[in-house]
Amino acid sequence: MSCEALLKFYIGQGLRQDVAQLFSNRVLEATAQVLARHIQSEAEISHILQEIRSQTNC
Repeated sequence: MSCEALLKFYIGQGLRQDVAQLFSNRVLEATAQVLARHIQSEAEISHILQEIRSQTNC
């Protein structure tokens, strides 16, 4: 594999990871907003989000 191809591979891999992390953050933010409309306890919302993060490795 050429040096140029290897660089493209690693850059592409890093970009895909960044996009996946941004998407994950958006989903968690939306989840927090929905939970806040239905649950009054901030501690409970925080616990739920933390559980989601631990289940999805976010």
